[in-house]
Amino acid sequence: MDSRKLLAESLREMNIRASLGQIDKLVEFNELVYENNKYTNLIGRTEKENIIKRHILDSASLLSNSDILFRDVDKDNFKMIDIGTGGGFPGIPLAILLNGSKVFLLEKSKKKVEFLLFAIDKLSLTNVSILNGRAEEIARLEGYRENFEIVTARAVTKFNILLELSIPFCSINGRIIFYKSSKVIRDIEAGYDAIKMLGGTIDRLIDVNVEGLEEYRALLVLKKVRKTPERYPRIFAQIKKYPLKLKYK
Repeated sequence: MDSRKLLAESLREMNIRASLGQIDKLVEFNELVYENNKYTNLIGRTEKENIIKRHILDSASLLSNSDILFRDVDKDNFKMIDIGTGGGFPGIPLAILLNGSKVFLLEKSKKKVEFLLFAIDKLSLTNVSILNGRAEEIARLEGYRENFEIVTARAVTKFNILLELSIPFCSINGRIIFYKSSKVIRDIEAGYDAIKMLGGTIDRLIDVNVEGLEEYRALLVLKKVRKTPERYPRIFAQIKKYPLKLKYK
């Protein structure tokens, strides 16, 4: 199916509003990822249609529940940060679809950052900023710690590490949103104490329907209710050697 038609029909089925201009930019981004993935390991080797389903639509699935997730946010003026954005997922699709947002993409790989800079220039995305560095270091800088109403993470890493790297960025009453697979219930049960210790609480779990994907997808939403203790996030050597304990049964 034509990429433009696939995106338009899928977004409509997912109850996500998108203008023709936004769909055009998503199509162009899809082309950029496909072509540059041949030279830079942005995502696994895959075809254009699979990038749309597995990455672009999955990233956009957050917006099918925007009334819930953005109920305490000024939709015309808010800041969000995408931790470990890689090739720009979910950050760039969300930036395209959320005109009123200021989106920060945090990525430690210089090669991927080079692609992100190229992509936002080609797409003329004026609401996107790139942060090249480690999350545990940037989270301690003034202007970034506890300064984002929305924090997203779609990166595949251990849940205890992801919690420590993402929650410190979120402002009080803001939300941290994790894109999760079928392992999410296990992570919720195991991570309850760690989430609370870092200043968060479990807000809700939202099942999402991503057009074209058969596998289970969900959004785990945390709410930031108190400041994260100053000692977190620790340097990565400590995070790796002494990870937060999760109570897996």
